[in-house]
Amino acid sequence: MNKKLALIIGGQALLIIALFWVLIFYGKDEYEAFQNSHEDEIATPNHISEKDNINVVSLSAATQQNSGITTAKLITSHFAGKIKSTGMVIAIDSLIEAKANYLRTQSEIVLARAASGNNSQQYQRLKTLNEDDKNVSDKVVQDALAAVNGDKAKITATELQLSYLKNAIKLQWGDTLANIVFGDKLVPHLANLLNRKNVLVQVSLPPESPTPSVGSVLNISPLNTSSMIKAVYVSPAAQGDATGYGKTFYYSAPAEQLRIGMRVIAEIDASSNQATSDSKNTRDSEPKSGVVIPNQAIVWFGGKSWAYFKQGTNNAAEDQFVRKPISTDTEIASGWFNQGIDAQSEVVVSGAQLLLSEEFKNQIKNENGD
Repeated sequence: MNKKLALIIGGQALLIIALFWVLIFYGKDEYEAFQNSHEDEIATPNHISEKDNINVVSLSAATQQNSGITTAKLITSHFAGKIKSTGMVIAIDSLIEAKANYLRTQSEIVLARAASGNNSQQYQRLKTLNEDDKNVSDKVVQDALAAVNGDKAKITATELQLSYLKNAIKLQWGDTLANIVFGDKLVPHLANLLNRKNVLVQVSLPPESPTPSVGSVLNISPLNTSSMIKAVYVSPAAQGDATGYGKTFYYSAPAEQLRIGMRVIAEIDASSNQATSDSKNTRDSEPKSGVVIPNQAIVWFGGKSWAYFKQGTNNAAEDQFVRKPISTDTEIASGWFNQGIDAQSEVVVSGAQLLLSEEFKNQIKNENGD
């Protein structure tokens, strides 16, 4: 009897355990569904709506303040455009050699004139003696006259040589650089070319670009570097670029980071002939009207640059923000110059990244609900 009772109790215990695990197994999905439903009930409000297929983020003033979101009004800006170009450091050995030849030829003329003066005096003395009862022979007088005439011929030939040298230098280098050869008092950037403290840079500009103004400065940099070197305008170049593109001009620049034959890049402001570093030959000199988007307003998404703009308020008195693409083709000191954007627009200058996160937060799928 006791054995039979024990079997009954054992069977009931096993049945209870089996029912317990069945309840756990079948009740799991209901429990998870309850949890998900409860989470949905306490989820944060959705701040995203759609208007004309564009996402709109709506936030109250309190939310903006707590999140540190601030805006600033844009103002109209004008951008004159730039001339972007290339150049090369060129050797001036022939110019320095020409100066040496010029000084030597000048010295030869001075010596020849001095010798001619002495020979003329000697001829006059001998001529007087010859006329005074033939105190010297006619042959001596004739030889003296021949020496005088020889001096004159030598002076004339040397002066012609000097004139030819001047014309050749002007033809090869232009009048301004020719002054390095002919002149005594030179401005510092030209004098430094002779003492090798500066190098001469030939820059090519597009055919329609204006001639740089006297004393104008541009910044150049050697290829593959970020160094900025100030170069002073010298003169139009007498020779064209090897590529045959555009007009060429000479600039003088410090020699520390530049070497003969080195390629450089330059960017010249079309209106003032001032410049900053850049690349390749392009020109856009017409002044443009637009706005400057501050650097801190830019957010990057999908490999592109964007900014958030305030678009008024909705029925709940919440401010609405819309994301718009921003061009980063033209960078200036305070941001990016853009056209086609209302100059009175309000752009988000603080908290733009938070708006981007809010916009795409609700696109993350809840995998448990699939």
